[in-house]
Amino acid sequence: MTIIATKTDQKEISANVVAILRAATAVGALMVTVGMAQAQTALEEVIVTAQRREQNLQEVGVSVTALSAERIRDLGITNSTDIGRVAPGVVFTATTAGTASAMSMRGISQSDFSAMQEAPNSIYYDDVYLSASGAASFSTFDLERIEVLRGPQGTLFGRNATGGLARFVTAKPTSTFEGYAEVGVGAFNGYWVEGAVSAPLSDRLRSRLAVKQEQADGWWENRAPGGKDTMETNALGVRGQFEFDVTENLLARLSIGYSKQPRHRAGTYKSRNFYLDGTGVPTPQQENLDAWGTGPGNNLFGYRDPYADGQTSAFENRGFLESDSSSPTLMLQWKLGSTTLTSVTNYTEFSSNYAEEIDGSPIDFAAATARQSLRQWSQEIRGAGSIGSHEWTAGVYYLDIEMSTFGDFFFPMLAGSDFAYDNYQTMNQQTSSLATFGQVEWQLGDRLTLITGIRYTYDNKTFDSQVYFRELGNGYSGGAGTSVFPPPGLLVYDFQKATVGNLAEQNDGLWSGKVQLDYKPESGGLLYAGVSRGVKGAGFNGNLGGGLSNEDTPFGSESVMTFELGSKFDLLDKKLRLNSSVYYYDYSDYQGYAFNGLQGLVGNYDGRFFGAEMEMQANLPGDVLASIAASYSDTRLSDVRTAYFGVKDVEAILAPQWIVNGFVRKDFQIGSGRLAALWSFDYVSERYASVDNNPATFIDDSVVQNLRLSYTLDDSGLEFAAFVNNFTDTDRQTFVYDVVGTGGFTGNLYDRPRTWGLSVRKSF
Repeated sequence: MTIIATKTDQKEISANVVAILRAATAVGALMVTVGMAQAQTALEEVIVTAQRREQNLQEVGVSVTALSAERIRDLGITNSTDIGRVAPGVVFTATTAGTASAMSMRGISQSDFSAMQEAPNSIYYDDVYLSASGAASFSTFDLERIEVLRGPQGTLFGRNATGGLARFVTAKPTSTFEGYAEVGVGAFNGYWVEGAVSAPLSDRLRSRLAVKQEQADGWWENRAPGGKDTMETNALGVRGQFEFDVTENLLARLSIGYSKQPRHRAGTYKSRNFYLDGTGVPTPQQENLDAWGTGPGNNLFGYRDPYADGQTSAFENRGFLESDSSSPTLMLQWKLGSTTLTSVTNYTEFSSNYAEEIDGSPIDFAAATARQSLRQWSQEIRGAGSIGSHEWTAGVYYLDIEMSTFGDFFFPMLAGSDFAYDNYQTMNQQTSSLATFGQVEWQLGDRLTLITGIRYTYDNKTFDSQVYFRELGNGYSGGAGTSVFPPPGLLVYDFQKATVGNLAEQNDGLWSGKVQLDYKPESGGLLYAGVSRGVKGAGFNGNLGGGLSNEDTPFGSESVMTFELGSKFDLLDKKLRLNSSVYYYDYSDYQGYAFNGLQGLVGNYDGRFFGAEMEMQANLPGDVLASIAASYSDTRLSDVRTAYFGVKDVEAILAPQWIVNGFVRKDFQIGSGRLAALWSFDYVSERYASVDNNPATFIDDSVVQNLRLSYTLDDSGLEFAAFVNNFTDTDRQTFVYDVVGTGGFTGNLYDRPRTWGLSVRKSF
């Protein structure tokens, strides 16, 4: 599809940012002042399971963003990464052009694109932890709600998270017949078909089947002769559930999920030229400067991208992505008096195959491929109940992950020359984790609750990796002429227990815990103050560039002490909701990631993070629902080894100081139906894509706005909807890789341009 509108340049983006922030401030003021008038209805009650049992959101002393099924549709959330548009303190973005995604929460993230790394912010699908970063971005459908929990959640959830977690809760089988069907068409010749059917099969057996398929042409325009647009969509998801009342007190639920992405075009970057100035620091390349001796404005291999648009370039038709996942889960729940025992057993298989064209040019300069195969098995058994007025939860959790990956990096243009470079790496990692946990909520009176919780986790990881060179030129090796090595290649790195001993194994005994006081004032609401400790186990660096030593391959576990104060209030007869929190994090051995040239590296650094969050929502007169949310964070890591500046203090990666988002929805009664108009926006401030904070990895601020109209015929269950996402066609940069030293450019990723869609939905 040809993009008709001219892209928003940087000055216009800045002007839009100012305008949106002013609008957000005005919306907030409107919600407080006008909200004092008599609105028609109270805000909906949101039920969450942040403490492993169903509770009203406003009664849970955790910083939570919760979205109901209706709000998920309103805000156009169709992929897991979309929660970054609606939750304060969260950035959720792709860190490669196809395989990996990273969720940053309160400035805490793991952006290493190496497939074997677990993130410090966990993602759960119902009660199942997703360990593979390649599986973190997935199509969402038939959800009951989404919960985003900020802060360490190690006490109650199966895999500890130092930053927080996002949980996608699916709709469950029902005892009455119900369902929906939706079809839609949209930009880039896109279409989607989605639906679910829930029905009782007997008095004791219920079932639910949900399906979604979506396809679209690529939205990243390729101007090269014969070039094909990339970033296509091709995905299928199927989920079946059976729920059986084995006895009056025993419930069994079998859920089987399957997803597939057949091979489709992906895997390219926007090339921005840089050079190293007199001090060796990356500097944007000027059009009239011949920094590399390859022509004015050109990079090291003689190319300059002539296109200003973020999603337009000229590149090789090399990139693709395909993936496959299956995940059966068996949940058993026994009710024994005041105690409920729950068992969750899951087995997950995930595989992906990916190729990317790194340099973003029609010259076949640099490319890479990556393959991953993962098998994960987990078992959780927990009990929960009450003793008098006190609530308790306790359990054990076991996780086993087997992961194998293959990755290569090569320069086709340089083959046979003094600077030939063609290498590959194999990696095998085995993770076994056993944890026991418990939490008690002590009622100290009618208004005061003391929460204490602890978890002990024992992690064991073993790592086996080899790096081979198929070709290495004199310019890199210092040898005499270009060398081509017969299969399997020249072994330059052999990291396994037989060669490096105990370096190839990590054993961690880790503890996390929580102490918190919740206070409910007589006038209503909730105040909470707590101290918690979060941990994340040790790991191993990938060595795709072949330059790491054995000693630099392992990195240590991280821990954080957090101090948090929060409040939750429903005001004006529950027509105005105001939730806020402030926090301070004291980090030891934070796992920070940097990429430069051909090598990425996770290191351990001490640091401190502090910030605040606010969410405000109001039902206003005239059937208007308004929401505004904002977060501020300040991050600092100490004594980081940087690529260009020596050892210095830096900001954390993907840690914007400001995130602001919100929406306004207006309902109109027209005939026998209801028309709803919704405007939403999200603003993300400046940030870095590498822990060394070098100028080449700087990401500018941006604001994206969306519109949605829907008309619902309540009696018939029909909904007609139209949307335009990113209607100002903003170039939103999401990630960048520093390849300045080896290619004279950076590889940049961008979010989608303006897209539109039309849909019809029938509920029954």
